[in-house]
Amino acid sequence: MPKNAKKTGAAKPKSKKVASKGKATKTNARGTRYTPKQKAEILDFVNQVNEEKGRGGAAAAARKFGISQITIGIWVKKDGKPSVSKKSSAKGRGRPKAVGNDVASKLRRLADLHEEISAAEAGLKSLKAEYAALKKGV
Repeated sequence: MPKNAKKTGAAKPKSKKVASKGKATKTNARGTRYTPKQKAEILDFVNQVNEEKGRGGAAAAARKFGISQITIGIWVKKDGKPSVSKKSSAKGRGRPKAVGNDVASKLRRLADLHEEISAAEAGLKSLKAEYAALKKGV
């Protein structure tokens, strides 16, 4: 029979593996679940190492706790506040590194203020022109 040909007839029913209470089998195991308290402890460790050394907190936590660096990175992103020490900032070379959303939010605010100033200056220019015209007529 050719490989691509469909078989006709009744399909075999697939057997379902049932896990005993409290034990996971390989078919339904999805990995270790961590409590928020455990995650907080690991993230505190990451932040502590980053403050001391400037970087490497996720790698050190991965070694210490036996967790993937990718998982820790996801947790740090969700936490939203990775700590960065003075060592990891740009050392006088070019533009400083953007840290988190803090710099981005400041840049957005600067752009908004620039637009407001431009609008205010345009309004002031028209007021000055009107003032000059009225003064000339007096």
